[in-house]
Amino acid sequence: MKANFTYDDLILYHYKELPASEIDALETALCFDENLKEMHNSILEMKKMLNGERKKPSDASIRIILDYNRQSSGELETI
Repeated sequence: MKANFTYDDLILYHYKELPASEIDALETALCFDENLKEMHNSILEMKKMLNGERKKPSDASIRIILDYNRQSSGELETI
């Protein structure tokens, strides 16, 4: 059983990659360790923000990528 958990451990926990033997200990630590709880909350906020982001790139982003690709392949004239 691990006594001190890190931000990396919390990331693994959220991606369901934390070893099963450590999950109970982490969940118990979240009840008592305020610093760990703050890190956990910041990850939850990030996930919420990222899930709310756009699902497809903007037209401007697509145009920039296509222009860059054309320029790299020599199709676009240089200024």
